Parts: sequence; structure tokens; C-alpha cells
Amino acid sequence: MRTVPLPVRCPPGLVLACLFACALGCAMDDSAEVPNLLGGPTDEACTVDQDCADPALYFCNTALSRCEAACRTDEDCSVKRRGELHAILACESQSLGCRCDASRCVPALCTGDDGCEPGKVCRNGTCGAPPAASKAASCHVVPERLVAPVGTTARFEAWLGDNTGQPIVLREGVTWKALTAQVTGEGTGPAVTFTLATVGAEAAAVEARLGAVICRANVTVLPRHVAVEQLRVLVTDALTGHPVPGASVLVSDGLGRTTASASTDAVGVAVLAAQGDVGVSVLHPDFGYVTLAHYSMEGTRDLRLPLRRNPADREGGVRGTFGNFAPVGAGDALALGFMGLSVPGLLSEAAPVQVLGPERQAVLGLGGMSRAFQVPTNVWLSGLGLPPQPVFTAPGIAGVCDENLVGVSEPEEAMRAGACGTRTAWALTTQVPSGELPAGMMDPGTDPLLLLARALPPSGRFSSALLRDVQFTLRPPNAGEAPRLTPVAYDFRQVPLAFPFVARVPALPRFRDRYLERTVVLGTVTAPGRGTVPLGLGAAVNANPSDPNTDLLPGLTAPGLVRLRMAPAHHGLEGQPYRLLALASSGALGGDVTPGTATSAVMADLDAPRFDPEGTRPVTFPTPFAGIPEGARYNPDVATWHGLLPREWRMDSQVPSATLVRATFTNAAGRRWTVWMDNRRAVLGVRLPVPPAGFEDRTFQGDTEGSRASLSVEALTVTTPEGGSIGGATLAESGGLSPESLAQATRAVSTLHYGRPQVSWIDPPEGASLPRGAPLRVRVDGFQVGSTVADEGGVLLEIRGGGPGCDDVVLRGDVATRSGEVAFALPVACSGVDVVLAASLVDGLGLPLRPAVTAVRTVQVP
Repeated sequence: MRTVPLPVRCPPGLVLACLFACALGCAMDDSAEVPNLLGGPTDEACTVDQDCADPALYFCNTALSRCEAACRTDEDCSVKRRGELHAILACESQSLGCRCDASRCVPALCTGDDGCEPGKVCRNGTCGAPPAASKAASCHVVPERLVAPVGTTARFEAWLGDNTGQPIVLREGVTWKALTAQVTGEGTGPAVTFTLATVGAEAAAVEARLGAVICRANVTVLPRHVAVEQLRVLVTDALTGHPVPGASVLVSDGLGRTTASASTDAVGVAVLAAQGDVGVSVLHPDFGYVTLAHYSMEGTRDLRLPLRRNPADREGGVRGTFGNFAPVGAGDALALGFMGLSVPGLLSEAAPVQVLGPERQAVLGLGGMSRAFQVPTNVWLSGLGLPPQPVFTAPGIAGVCDENLVGVSEPEEAMRAGACGTRTAWALTTQVPSGELPAGMMDPGTDPLLLLARALPPSGRFSSALLRDVQFTLRPPNAGEAPRLTPVAYDFRQVPLAFPFVARVPALPRFRDRYLERTVVLGTVTAPGRGTVPLGLGAAVNANPSDPNTDLLPGLTAPGLVRLRMAPAHHGLEGQPYRLLALASSGALGGDVTPGTATSAVMADLDAPRFDPEGTRPVTFPTPFAGIPEGARYNPDVATWHGLLPREWRMDSQVPSATLVRATFTNAAGRRWTVWMDNRRAVLGVRLPVPPAGFEDRTFQGDTEGSRASLSVEALTVTTPEGGSIGGATLAESGGLSPESLAQATRAVSTLHYGRPQVSWIDPPEGASLPRGAPLRVRVDGFQVGSTVADEGGVLLEIRGGGPGCDDVVLRGDVATRSGEVAFALPVACSGVDVVLAASLVDGLGLPLRPAVTAVRTVQVP
């Protein structure tokens, strides 16, 4: 593992670890997070426990100099144990009482209606009377638009809100009906399934009603596709459901030659001639390209291919503030929050610019020491000498919106242009007095993830905050004015992460010469039409020893166990499914990962968060991690190269445990070309078609040098609920490639970021004056340097100019450090003016890559 330099740069998956870990120690007093629970002789001034009324029942919170209730078991929080004199009023006044969490009595929270008494419901973690249906003032159906063939079944859900925009969750009272003959179905409750019955143009076909509040969904029903030797392709916007007209659909043969092409019509449909096994590609300038390789015309010949918008073409999101902080006494405190907007589909499908804002530097000061962090703008920090940060921002991903969004007069046009979205705004927060911060947090060598792994579960300081329905606008960058950001106000202590428990992580996959080193476990809830919302987290490292298991954590019984804390679904997300995600990485987690970084994630459905701080019943993941998709190669050239035909992408071997493989090319503008194929067919490869005139070839970077685009490869385990494998053709025929359907069916996904072959100079700088025999260093990315069969080649250094000792000198480097550095030495006999050093990447035979990859320095050697 590389030493973390100063300033520490924290990508999105690790921002929580870097900062939350620095805010927490392993043995902390958490009383500042609990609102005044106590009555009787509490809140007494104290300096030691003996100053309190009963040291067996109270401890002295020295940060606030007051007595507070202490416990070892849940019974210690009850009136039966404490007696009337020392009873905790808040614990006795609620139906679920209190539980002992980290030696403190805290209100017990519910995770669902089944945890409450009959006639009561669980809202915001508390049992109470059901909300009155009369409070509902608005309604939205999710999905609000559907285009699909006859016979398709679809689940529609009603999202309700009051007249202030706050969400309302009702289990009864909503009635559903079909408004046209295009669909059949009816029912009551928050969600109902309808069947597309008869062909028809777009119409408001599904209605949800609650008293006078009505909302509807538009449905377009396509006829069955029965034509022989013809392929029908439906192209839609993956995040709104709108059809995408004007997309270019190509059918290609095994040689990558386009055999048929057509443009989608107003309904997003194109019909093309096809025979045998074909490749099907969809291209549109505003969306990511998609190719489905090796599709057999023996299937239904009816495909649904959703497209996601180019992630960097528009920007916008929200501007947030925090309120309701905990009391901290007389000293300073570090308060921090990490906020964002929900991500639709798999987390890997969102580009970093859609998750994080621009970076800024934050310098924390403690005990006369300082430490700098590079953090995105959606991380909020306060205290420890930091200047005031009144607001923070977070980017959003396009989706749906309505007429209530300020600045949008025509929501239909805005949705079709990708100019708006509605997501769930979330935040995870914590606040710690400076006197309780861990002594080692300012040490630049401290691993933040290890601190988090040790500190998070024993602490009750963490909270979750949600705003379910936040609308925002998106506009092209550099449009002449700053994006209009939607203001949101968070309650800093809205709902605590009140459920500590333990997850058993599957055996970690091996990558190159070692096992993956870092693991974060996220507890999430999935909101239909909104995306994945994090409700908690835990962490572990794999360093001592480096083996298939995460390291043994203090207080746990075995390696491979990870503690985490999680909040219940709250503020409008009650009743939605919980899910755990374990993400392991060979390096930093998420963000602009460096080439050669491998990640692997495994998912598991979770009935509900559980209160099990000792880990007596660890949550398990039924699916193993998928193997790392090593051995992917692509030849962008017009000639055969090392056994690869022109424009051929291929894997050297199948990926263990995977069912699908997805290769994604990303050019300099962030625009993508995604290629899908079954894992078993990946070794056969695919030859990509040449884009038609007017379309950029996104397998190239788009620069003047004709460089390759960046490449990443994912291996996915996609199954039915019963565990049966699902292939790419089945997904495309059933609509299973839509973000929500794919995320729901995916059990594991691993990614290797190959990047693109690059070489750059570290030493010397341009124009430097060097002594004879001086050391030279270059950095190689996206290319595996070495001399074995598994390696890709080396670096060829050509020296020109200067005196006779420099001309035509050629050196080769086949050894690179783990960070990709290759070292040379300037020949002792070489000296002169304007000596040219040209470092090029070459294959194992010493032949330059195509396109060539070269970096040049001109130096002076006296």
C-alpha cells in the first residue's frame, strides 16, 4: 500500500473514511449526541463519576461536565433496574423503551411497521399513529413513463407528499385503476402491478388516487414483434423512460462490418434486417453508445436498450446547509458531514463528476499540528481552526421533474433535454469535541480507513439526514453563468445510526500478486425512481496478513468480520428494500481511480438493520466476490496487432463467478461506449463497428494525437431471485438493462480500470541542466511493464542530439515500481546542448504501440 502524501486526497468512497475516522477515536464518550433524555437528579455538575448521584447508574461526561446515565445492558436503562428516582423519563414514555448502546441509554428505534404495536407504524425510526390520509396534497407515480411491448408487466408506485413538500408514507388508502384499454390491473396500496394488454400510442393509462389527490403514468404499448429475420430495437432514456428518437442503430457481423442501419423513430423504435449471430450498437451524440455483442437471432428479436446521458455534458445539483448541532461545552469541536444525491442503478455507472463536486483544501489544526485534506465540495467541515463554510454543494444526475421546479416552465422539454432531475438528498454526519479526538489523527502516516474500522461501531455520534424529493436543474458547463443550485436544509442530527451490527465479508479476490487491501461496507436503501441512498457504513483493511480475509478487528472473533452502523429507512423511504454492499479495492475507493486499480463489490438483500453490537449473528453475503477481469485487450488500429484483428476487443480468459462482462471506453470529454457480452463469449471477442459519418469514435481519446480512450472492464454476476444466471440477451429482451432492474438483479460486480497507455516524465523537468550519468524517471499508466508473458512490454528511451556520446543511444526499461515508475541513467559519455530524451511504450518485441505513446524532454548536459 502506498504511503498517503500530504495533502491527503479522498475520493468519494473514501471521503467518509478519511474524515469520519479523523473525527473519532476508539474509546469515546458519545453523550453530546443525545438530546436531553434524562430527568430526576441528572444534569448535575461533575468532574468525576463519584460526583454523580449513583456511580453505578451514572458517569461524568467530562466534555460537558455533567452527569449522564450509564449502562451495560438494556435492562440498566429500565425503571426496573434504575428505580423511580433514577428512571429515564424518555425511555419510559415510548413504547420501544431504550437500549444500551456504547454504554449509554438511547431510545430504541424501529426499522419497519412490524416492529411496532398493532395499529401503529414506524416513521423516522419511531412507532406512532399512521399519518392522516387527508394530509396528502401531491402525488407522483414511479415510473411516470413506460414504453414496452404487449404482454409486459410493470410495477407502479405512488409517492405522496403534504402541502409543504414533505413526504407521506401510507400503507392504505391509495386506489389504482387502468384509464385505457392499453393496460389491465387495479388494486389498493402504495404499489400495484399492471399488464400492458393492447397496442396504443402514449396515453395517461395508469392512475393512483387518494381522495382528491390524483397522479398518473403515461404508457406506450408496442405490438408484438413477429417478423422473421428482422430485429426490432427500442431505445429509451434510461433515467426518464422517454423514447430516444434519431438514434443510429447498427447491426454488424462477426468482422465488425455494418450490415444494416436505421434511425429510431419518434417512439424510439428501429427495425433492421439481421441473420445469425450479430452485434447490435446504438449511437446518439447526447448519450453513451451501447453495443450488445453476440446476439442470436434465434431469440425474440425484440430488444430494449436504454441509454444514459453523457455525464459531463450538463452540470447542476443542490446547495446545502446544516442546522441543529449538538452542544459541545466550552471547548472547540470538529463537525463534519458528507452529503450527496442518490445514484440510480449500479454505483459504478455514475461518473465521478456526477457524484462529487470540485475539490478544495481543508487544513485541520489540533494540538499545534495541522493536516491538509483535499476534499470535494459536498464535504462540510467546521471547527479546529477552519474558516466558516456556510454552504456546500453536490452534483446531481438527470431524471424527471415537474412544474414546481423553479426555472423550469416546460418540464417535459427539460426532461427530454436532460436539463433537470429529482433525487433523494442524503447526508451522514458526526460532531466531536476536540478533547475527545484521537491523538494520532494528525499523523500523516495514519491510515484513515483503519481508524474508521476501529472507531465507528463503538460510537453513537453518527446521524443520517434525508430529503426524499429534491428537484434541480442541469445546464451545459461554461454556459456563461453558474449553475442554479437547489437550496436544501439538513437536520444535522435527524436520525442516529442506531443499529450497530457485523457483516461477514466473503473471501477477497486476488489481483496480480496480492489480495484486495481495503473494504468498505455500506448499508443502503433503494428508492424507486430515485436511486441508492446510503444509511450507514463500516470498514476494514487487509494488511496483516494479506490473505483472503479482512484483518481481525478488536472485539470480534474471526478475520473477515466487519462492524458497521446503520440508520433505519426514514423521512419518506420507509418500506423500501434495504441492501448491503461490500466494496473491496486494491487502492483508493472510488473517484478518479488510477489505472491499474481493481475493485470488487458484492451485494446482499437485508431484511432490516439489526442491533447486534457484539456480532453474535453476523449478516452474510450469499454470493462470492467476482474475479477481477484481467486480460482484456483492444486493438484500435486498422491492422492486426498481437493476434487481435482491427477494432477487436477480447478477454484472455473467462472471469470466475461472473455471468456478464461490460467493457467501457471513455474519451477525454467523458463520453462513453459500453460493450456488453456474456462472460462465456468474452474469450471470443467482438469487433466493434466503425461509427457512421458524424459520430465520434469513442474508442479514441478525441485529442490531436489520436490516443486511445480510457478503458475499464466490469465482470457482473447477474441472477434471478432463485439464483439462475441471466445473460445479456435475456436482459436486453426483457428490459433488464434498465438501471433499477439491472441493479436489483446484480449480486456481484468487479472492475479493473485499465486506463489508457501513457508515459510521462517525472525527472528531469523540461529544460533542466543535468550532470553526466544523472538518474532519469518516467511514470507509466494503463500499461503493464514487465518481461513476462503476462506483461505488455516496456519503455524504450531514445537519446538524440548533444555530442557523439548521445546520438542514437537506446535504453530499455522492463522493471516498474508498484506506482508505475521506470528508472534509467543518462550515459556518462553523453553531454551537449539540447539533448532530446524520448520515452516510448513498446511491446515485448520492442515495437512501438499503435497509436504511438511517447513523452519527450529536452535537457542540457554540460
